[in-house]
Amino acid sequence: MDKLKVSTANLVILVAGVVMLIASFLDFNKFKYASLHTSYTAWSSHFFLIATIPALIGAVMGAHVAIEAFAPGVRLPDRLLGLSWTQIHLVLGFQATIMMLAFLIQDTKPLDKGIGLYLMLLAAIALLVGAVLRMQEQPSGYTPPSL
Repeated sequence: MDKLKVSTANLVILVAGVVMLIASFLDFNKFKYASLHTSYTAWSSHFFLIATIPALIGAVMGAHVAIEAFAPGVRLPDRLLGLSWTQIHLVLGFQATIMMLAFLIQDTKPLDKGIGLYLMLLAAIALLVGAVLRMQEQPSGYTPPSL
């Protein structure tokens, strides 16, 4: 990839990864009762392992795109565990979107959903869209290697 040119798909993934990581530090859930107000981020102990996974997925996807685009001396393998990077982006984007949708529809009666959750959901959807766009940007003559 040309170090000065970033495709639309990769730009979407890069921006969404940054937004996902930043939004994970905002209010994920809020608790309000009378004068008591408490908020939790995705990194709080209540959500630490499960809510940080989408944030880490966004960071990994964004870091991969940044390395491809802006580190010309770094050579990454074409395939990882038998999958192309585009396939990996598609799987990770889908996983992050499903997890954030699950948080959205989860019944949390005493807790209100915070702005961080909504921004992470939008970023997860953008990661998936970027991965699909990346898949469509492959050359038409592309044939996967035979086994």
